[in-house]
Amino acid sequence: MKFLFIQKGSFPATGPMIISALLKEHGFEVDLLLDGEEKNLLKSIRRAKPTIIGIPCLTGLHDWATDLCQKIKQELPETITLLGGPHPTYYPEIINEPGVDIIARGEAEYAILELMQKLRDSREIYGIKNLWLKRGNEVIQNEMDFLPANLDELPLPDRQIYYKYDFLRKVSVKQFLTGRGCPFQCTFCANNILRKIYCGKGKFLRRRSPQGVIAEIAEVKKGYGLKTVSFTDDVFITDKQWLAEFLPIYKEKIGLPFMCNVTANLLTEEIIRLLKNNCCYGIAMGIESGVQEIRFKVLKKYITDEQIFSSAKLAKKYGLVLKTYNIICLPGETVADALKTLELNAKIKSDFAACSLLQPFPEYDITEYAKANKFLPADYGIKDTQGKIYQGSPIITGEIREFANLQKLFFLGVKMPFLIPLIKKMIKLPPNFIFNFLGKSIYGFYMSKVHRLTLSDMANYALHIDPYDV
Repeated sequence: MKFLFIQKGSFPATGPMIISALLKEHGFEVDLLLDGEEKNLLKSIRRAKPTIIGIPCLTGLHDWATDLCQKIKQELPETITLLGGPHPTYYPEIINEPGVDIIARGEAEYAILELMQKLRDSREIYGIKNLWLKRGNEVIQNEMDFLPANLDELPLPDRQIYYKYDFLRKVSVKQFLTGRGCPFQCTFCANNILRKIYCGKGKFLRRRSPQGVIAEIAEVKKGYGLKTVSFTDDVFITDKQWLAEFLPIYKEKIGLPFMCNVTANLLTEEIIRLLKNNCCYGIAMGIESGVQEIRFKVLKKYITDEQIFSSAKLAKKYGLVLKTYNIICLPGETVADALKTLELNAKIKSDFAACSLLQPFPEYDITEYAKANKFLPADYGIKDTQGKIYQGSPIITGEIREFANLQKLFFLGVKMPFLIPLIKKMIKLPPNFIFNFLGKSIYGFYMSKVHRLTLSDMANYALHIDPYDV
């Protein structure tokens, strides 16, 4: 029996890699196709002859996913279609779309293994936790299982399903997760929905053992030309004791430069010294808004200006690259407020200031806030989402053109603060291809520097990946 993943974007995702490893451990065949890399996707699917086709589904790509399911059912009516990932987890009503047979919600590795085993053994499949399934005209909605408590019981991710594509295998910077969950409750983050879905179902914030993480990185270093590590945990520094155990082992066994995500309220000189002394070359932290009142009231991100300036000062003191995340076009935010975000990033000398336009997905706390305060229509729903965080925002404001232009010119102002007075005038112009070109080219150039991409990496990204998708 064969499980076939089909993915729209090109970046390797941890979920499919772990599911693949788990299924292979139990004797199943697994493969993956990247939509953008296949000349004829349906032909490649027919050639693969899968029992189940699993489609990782992000909000913004959900229409693509359901359209693909319908095409698959027309071509291969006996093949089971399954949607997994964030979108069906948060918006399970997608099960009602034609062509969709099953959705997997949340951390569903063991659910998919159980599904494959029961199909193989011709047993009843309709009671598997984390899955919603169609049975005739009925939809079976199973409850969520408990969160996996011991992440080390899961196998190491099977990266080969992605690395069969040369451009992914050859990229020198690769991403790793050391745990799951986040301790904070920012209104713009999906973790809040996930926390509610799993209420009473186990500990939300979990960490793999240092030895397990090291084993994964060592395997990739040995076989896939790894030169730089990127830890993509929401917050890498939540557990100081874990860091103190992990980092010296990392330095001894791996010894490669790495970057990680931090938060300014947790970053101390002791932690940053520990990072610096054990191969860390850069940190990334969320600023989101340069106006503390907006961070507190709208974003529920309780980080003060003082903590931001202190963390940035520490990064510079220890010679670490500083990457920042920012969001503009927030509910109730003015362009003047957004310019303060730009100015704050310039003051702390951010080496790479990523800036996006708010995409308020349904059920997010910030979306409910925006609807309650009439910054979104009362009936705003999934059909209204735009998906792309660099191409617009549905937030109701009389300054949407200025916000869209500022997003394109944001990083230019951070790197060249003397241009800010000019940028304030430029954003009043109609959107144009020059702003788009400047935004993408500057973003791509500094992204490559901060993430230490080689010339080969940059060539691969240029051919296969939009820099705004990184």
